[in-house]
Amino acid sequence: MKDTNSHRITSDTFDTKLGQAVCFITSVLVFVLSMWKLTRLELDESQLFFGVLLSGCVPLLCVVVGLLLPVAMAERKSKA
Repeated sequence: MKDTNSHRITSDTFDTKLGQAVCFITSVLVFVLSMWKLTRLELDESQLFFGVLLSGCVPLLCVVVGLLLPVAMAERKSKA
């Protein structure tokens, strides 16, 4: 059976750092754009509350994924 790791273009460390950077930048962009959009809408208090609350969930999930990437890569290395 052929070893698939012998023909890699990038290292695991680079992939992890790039994935973290993408997740963190995406979380900031999603949060800023969702807040900008919420200010453009005519919302009452409850709609604004839930809009801010729910639009903060997606960036938070992106941050969690970015923080868990090194753990997932370490787990992958330990199984190999």
